[in-house]
Amino acid sequence: MRQEQFAEAVGVSVEAVKKWERRGATITLSPPYAARMDRKLQEAGVDVAERFWSILEIQDTAKVSTRPAAMLESGALGMATEGALASRPLVAAFADSGVDHVRHFLDKRMTIIESDNIYGSAVTLPDVLGSIARMLALRKAKVVESRPVLRLLAMYAETAAWQFQDQRDFASAQHWAEKALTWSHQIGDTYCIGLSLVRMSQLACDMGDFESGRELAEQARRTAPPDSLFAAAAVTFGAHAAALDGDRSGSAHAYDAARTLVARATTDPAWGFFLDHSYIDAHHAHTLAELGRHATAAQQFADAIARMQAGYPRERGVYLARAAVAYMAAGEIEPAARLGRQALAIGTVTGSGRIMNKVITLAGMIDPASRLPGVGEFVEEFETWKDTRCLDPM
Repeated sequence: MRQEQFAEAVGVSVEAVKKWERRGATITLSPPYAARMDRKLQEAGVDVAERFWSILEIQDTAKVSTRPAAMLESGALGMATEGALASRPLVAAFADSGVDHVRHFLDKRMTIIESDNIYGSAVTLPDVLGSIARMLALRKAKVVESRPVLRLLAMYAETAAWQFQDQRDFASAQHWAEKALTWSHQIGDTYCIGLSLVRMSQLACDMGDFESGRELAEQARRTAPPDSLFAAAAVTFGAHAAALDGDRSGSAHAYDAARTLVARATTDPAWGFFLDHSYIDAHHAHTLAELGRHATAAQQFADAIARMQAGYPRERGVYLARAAVAYMAAGEIEPAARLGRQALAIGTVTGSGRIMNKVITLAGMIDPASRLPGVGEFVEEFETWKDTRCLDPM
């Protein structure tokens, strides 16, 4: 491809491509760009992928597949070769080592989740996929017991699905949600089955498939332990799907039921610590906005944001961006611009597709010539982001 064609294909500026070519082998891409290039390689045909690996002169050790999932599962994403993950070296390295691999990856998952909440999925996703590849290799080498590591794989796959969903890469998110469900069923673990179904329900809603979202939410509610946070999440996502599928009365009752479930749910140390009344209220506000009740949604977003837990800046950015669009749709331009600037700042740092999708929507609604307070600043900062997003320090 010419530089212009390549830039358009991968979604960057021509100036970024020229910069990469000038720096050649000395360049190290930042995580968002590395993830973007990995995804493009996954989408490539086998002839392109084989040429890529042969250029790197590692075609004898890297197994190439036309399926993105196979490349991820083999460890190709973020790892140049499979040599380090081959069974014999793994067995030799960990023989009589006393390493508790299951505990290691359990603890690591919590660190990844915390980092994702703070810095965003673009930063943590490569670590999630790399961990999945290593756990698959440890299982294949029989370094770890199959059942505990399959349970971990299901949990990591749900995390991968969530992080691809935040990037709005829905095809990859679907793949990993389905893998999570498959591994969960493989060991008959209702906890992980509920976790996977909850993820699939929310993902279906994000993709506009509200009928499936509602069905998956109901299945998750039936599967999950009744006093678990999974049940509350399932009812919450089902409420959103019901409203957009035409059942507004059923949706309102479901949101009330979700609040009751959260109040009596048992604490879960591994998932759902973010799920409280403000989380449900924010999702309810999102539903109201989607139904066109913008003024009510904007006020409910404001209340939910004021009460939300500390330590979740990326999720706060999502709520701010959605609230800004609701205010703008309700004709309240000043709060829309103010919240839009806050969301833009968080979206720039975290690389969240959910945030920036709404910020872009807001920019398309707002009149750049308006002299109302905050509008000029938002427009200027948005234009700066557009100009520099493909030229971040590499």
